[in-house]
Amino acid sequence: MQRRVILAMLALASLGAGEPLPDPLDLSDALALARERNPDVRTAQARYLAMRERPIQEGTLPDPSLGVRYHNENWKESFGESDFSFFEVSAEQEIPFPGKLTLRERIAEREAERERAMRDMTVLMVLAATASSYADLVVVQQSEAILRESHALLGLMIEQAAARYRVGEAAQQDVLRASLERGGLEERLAMLARRRAAAAASLRAVLDLEEGEPPPRVERLPDPRPVESLDVLAEKLAARSPTLRAAQEEILRSEAALRLARREYYPDFALMGGYMNKDGLLPEWELGLRVTVPLYYWRRQRAAVAEAGFNERVAAHAHRNTQLSLEARLADAQAMAEASSRLLRLYGETLIADAHLTLESSRASYGVGEVDLLTTLSAFTSLLEYRLRYEEEKGNLVRALAEIGPIVGETPLGEPLGSPP
Repeated sequence: MQRRVILAMLALASLGAGEPLPDPLDLSDALALARERNPDVRTAQARYLAMRERPIQEGTLPDPSLGVRYHNENWKESFGESDFSFFEVSAEQEIPFPGKLTLRERIAEREAERERAMRDMTVLMVLAATASSYADLVVVQQSEAILRESHALLGLMIEQAAARYRVGEAAQQDVLRASLERGGLEERLAMLARRRAAAAASLRAVLDLEEGEPPPRVERLPDPRPVESLDVLAEKLAARSPTLRAAQEEILRSEAALRLARREYYPDFALMGGYMNKDGLLPEWELGLRVTVPLYYWRRQRAAVAEAGFNERVAAHAHRNTQLSLEARLADAQAMAEASSRLLRLYGETLIADAHLTLESSRASYGVGEVDLLTTLSAFTSLLEYRLRYEEEKGNLVRALAEIGPIVGETPLGEPLGSPP
C-alpha cells in the first residue's frame, strides 16, 4: 500500500490545477492529491524551508565595516605637505564572545526543527480531514444505493399488499401503511442529497479543486484494518507524534536560549585596523581592539537570564500539558475505533444476515396470510437500519482512525508520514 501511495504521489507531482482527477478517486489517491495541492500543506512546507535558512545566518560573524577618511589642514590643499593631512582606509570586525554564535545557531536549528514538526502535524491534519470528507461522501453514496434498493423492494411489497387487498385478503390499511413507509424512504433520500452536497464541497475544499473541475467520484472505503491496542498507540505517540516533537524542540530551544542569556554577561570584541597615506610623507598604520562592557548587567543581563529561565519552565509545562492532552485524545479516539470495529463485526456477521432471513420469511408468510403486513414492515425496517448503520460505522471507523493518525504520526492508512526533508 505504501508503494502505491508513493507511486500515486509521483504521478501527481506534475498534476496541474485544471487536469482531470483520477476516476474513480480512491482514498489513497485522495490523500496523495491533498498532500500535493492543499494550500495549508504548501504554506507549512514553505514556512519550514524558510526557517531552515536561518541557522547559518545566526552562526555567521557580523558583517565587517570599512571606512574611508580624508583629513586636511586649513582650507587649502595640504595633502603631502602637512604631517597632519592624510587619507585613511580602515576596517573593523565585531567578534562576539566565544560560544555566542554557536548558541544562536543552535537556537535557530531548534526553531527550524520545531517548524518541521509543525509542518508534519499540518500534513497529517490535512490528510485526516481528507479521509473524513472522503468517508462522509462514500457513506452517503452507499446509503443512497441501499435506500434505492430498499425503495424498489418496498414497491414490490406494496404491489403484493394491493393484490391481496383486491381479492379481499388484506385491509386497505396495509397498502396505505406501506405507501407511507415508501414516503419515508424518499424523505431520507432527499436529506442524503443535501448531505452529499456538503461532503462533496468539503472534499473539494481540502483538495483545492478549482471551480471548473468536476466533483470527485469516490469508490468504496478500504476494508477496515485492525484497531491497535492503546499500549501500542501510546508507544507510537511517544516516538513519532509531531505535536509532541514540536513541544520537545521548544524545550531544547529554551535551554539553549537560557545558556545564551548567561553568556551575555561576557563582553563582545571588535578588531580594528587602519592605514594612513600621507603622499610624500611617512605613512602610518594602526591596530585596535574594542570591548563592550556589560555595565548595566543588573538591569539587562540579569533580567534576560530570569526571563529565559521562566521561558524554560513554560516550555517544560507546555510539553507535559501537550502529552496529557494527546494521551486523552488518543484514548478517546481508540475507544471510538474499537466500538466501531465491534459494531461492524456485529452488523456484518450477525444482525444483517439474521434480519435478511427474517424479512424473507416474513414476506413468504405474508403472502399466504400467516402474518400481517406490520410484521413484514418491521422486518424490512430492521434490515434497512442495520445496513445503513453498517455503512455509518465504516465511516465512523475511518474517521476515528484518521483522528488517531495526527496524534501518533501516521496517515489515515496507518503508514508513517514519510515527510520530505
